[in-house]
Amino acid sequence: MRKVIHGEIYSSDFDNLNKLVSNWSSAYRFAFCRFQKDKLNFNEVRNRTKIKYQSLNTRQISDAVKQAQGLYSRVKDRTVIFGGRKNWGKLIEKGLSNQEWKNKRDNQIYTRGDRTKKGNPNIRFLKKNGSFYLRVTVGNRKFEEYKLFVSEKFRKQLLSLFSVGKAYNIRLLKKDGQHYRVIIDYEIERPKTIINFSNGVIGIDVNPDRVAISNITNDGNLIKSFSIVNNRIFFSSTNKRDYEIGCIVKQIINYALKSQRGIVFENLKFKKNFENQGRRFNRIKSNFVWKKLLTLLERKCIENGIMYKKVNPAFTSVIGKFKYQKMYNLSIHEAASYVIGRRGLGFNERLSLYKYPSEIVKELVLDLVGDRTKRLHSWVLWRKLRDNYKAAVLTGDRKSTRLNSSHIPLSRMPSSA
Repeated sequence: MRKVIHGEIYSSDFDNLNKLVSNWSSAYRFAFCRFQKDKLNFNEVRNRTKIKYQSLNTRQISDAVKQAQGLYSRVKDRTVIFGGRKNWGKLIEKGLSNQEWKNKRDNQIYTRGDRTKKGNPNIRFLKKNGSFYLRVTVGNRKFEEYKLFVSEKFRKQLLSLFSVGKAYNIRLLKKDGQHYRVIIDYEIERPKTIINFSNGVIGIDVNPDRVAISNITNDGNLIKSFSIVNNRIFFSSTNKRDYEIGCIVKQIINYALKSQRGIVFENLKFKKNFENQGRRFNRIKSNFVWKKLLTLLERKCIENGIMYKKVNPAFTSVIGKFKYQKMYNLSIHEAASYVIGRRGLGFNERLSLYKYPSEIVKELVLDLVGDRTKRLHSWVLWRKLRDNYKAAVLTGDRKSTRLNSSHIPLSRMPSSA
């Protein structure tokens, strides 16, 4: 498991560091082109990069080539614009000068940590008079020191990292002429699980504008269900969205800690190539940050020692709608979160409808299936009920006259949404 520390360095004179960052960024782009265009292997790319960029030391070259290889493995032969597509458009339209474009393109350096060196050979922590500094290798046996500013939130982490002498990776990102962002990541042991599923679970259903939460006992009964509504995660800018996601995840984690229950959420996947289902669906897909939210939720579960489980979300909304929505007077999303939590506890939802005998419902659906010789998964039956709901109602109306008076007519079944 990896931890991250965010900080910043300030100086009125970054000339040497700017030259280093510019050379490293250029080497990074050069190495990427060798992977993408020339199809060379790692050693061949490293050798060519080393010949071209002799101002960088061997480890800086290896770091640039390693990062380029990682980028190529993600994008393959797709076009990549270093510096950003929007900034490139501004340059074409004369909205950016050539120098401003270069500043945005050549704006970072990444250096890997080394366990044998107990830290990071090229960018090293120093502690002087109670303050932290970064010592950056800017040339052959040439170093420059910059005071490192971190918030109180990360200061304890930094002190702990400095005292144990672990390896740490550092990325410097240029903000402006006098500031660089500092991002430090390092490996820690995975915390022990202190909260499991013995008391029950918290079921989570994630949607574009809200997160539905259900508190469930270990025998599958619902205690409480509610939703966290937040339109900002859909409409706001990236930074604001990330902040709102962090706030939502913090609420979920605090609720799980207070309830002493593990967390169950969906193992969601979107296909890269999806059918065009209208502008609204496309916008939801392009803006929806479910992956960030669930990734952060998973990481926070690990950090806080909370057991978690990811389940297949298939038919959770359908089951919640037909089986539990009216039973507990829930919204469709809260009903889905209840089904997700029960699925995490191992409950298999038998085909049934609220206030209607499950045997009759199953008979109606099997009549629609036609072939009774096949063994069918329960999800197949739920799909058949969802797709043929009106037909099931008509068939049920004909059969309802043969039911006992204690049975509720099929006309009382919940209407389809």
